[in-house]
Amino acid sequence: MTQHPMQQFHDLVANILDNGIRESNRTGIDTLSLPGQVLRFDLRDGFPAITTKKLAFKSAVGELIGFMRGYLSAAQFRQLGCKVWDANANTTPSWLANPYRAECGGEDQLGRIYSAQWTDWRDWRAVHSFGESQALIEQGYELIAEDFDRSTYVLRRGINQLEEVLTKLLTNPTDRRKVITGWRPDEWDQAALPSCHTEYAWQCDTVNRVLHMTMQMRSFDVGLGFNVTLCGLMLAIMAKLSGFTPGSFVMLINDAHIYVNHVDGMREMLSREHYPQPTLHLGDSIPTLTSADQVRGVFTRIQPDDIKIPDYVSHPRIVLPMAA
Repeated sequence: MTQHPMQQFHDLVANILDNGIRESNRTGIDTLSLPGQVLRFDLRDGFPAITTKKLAFKSAVGELIGFMRGYLSAAQFRQLGCKVWDANANTTPSWLANPYRAECGGEDQLGRIYSAQWTDWRDWRAVHSFGESQALIEQGYELIAEDFDRSTYVLRRGINQLEEVLTKLLTNPTDRRKVITGWRPDEWDQAALPSCHTEYAWQCDTVNRVLHMTMQMRSFDVGLGFNVTLCGLMLAIMAKLSGFTPGSFVMLINDAHIYVNHVDGMREMLSREHYPQPTLHLGDSIPTLTSADQVRGVFTRIQPDDIKIPDYVSHPRIVLPMAA
């Protein structure tokens, strides 16, 4: 008998509960933690949704769309039905004390989180001639500052990594540089939370037109389990936009942990039986593109109501408070 796709998630939870090392952390709530864990899913087996507790699917969809739109405010995420950034924006002590939060506008501001890195990776250049500065402006850079006495020109552009990867999928799918990175050490003093999922990389089977993906996580709050859903959605959306069938994705997890105040809820989840995996439906705001000329702005037009798992069935919700 074939194992249920989400049993490996149950196995990870059980392994952490049995063998995890108790550790303190920045939140003040201890975790049980294991290093170097791996999860592998295949969207051809159904959408990987946990059914042994109710999945906060609307919130996961809202979070991913907020990232894709470049949102930097918890209020913007709430408008999409996602409240997971409220605590990071408004209760995390280190962020409340950070002057950059006030510079951004204070309440609900998140700074340079995932959204900024995915859609506006800041690329700075300093050149020493007017001609060089003009050449960069023609390439899309913006002049930020100039010092005529020292013949110095400072320019900036924002790189939309989502659009760059999608362009490669459409024009050069065998390129091995189809990577989005969220890790930006020089800007973490400007962010409410450094990225937990630090890298996405895509691999194309061009013979069978199947798209695969690998995701690297530095930190995985296993009890909430959001990132399995987020990975599945990311792969499915990229595949539809580029005309591929979504295949497998692998999660490489540096620190897989369960907060100690989630332990009882996790044991309740493990006592339940899995329901069948649902089918993911992506609507018309996620089109299949035929040209790289259609890429610009496509991620900002994706609508939450166009992402559904209509046949999803689950056990009741288990309340697990998020540590921030």
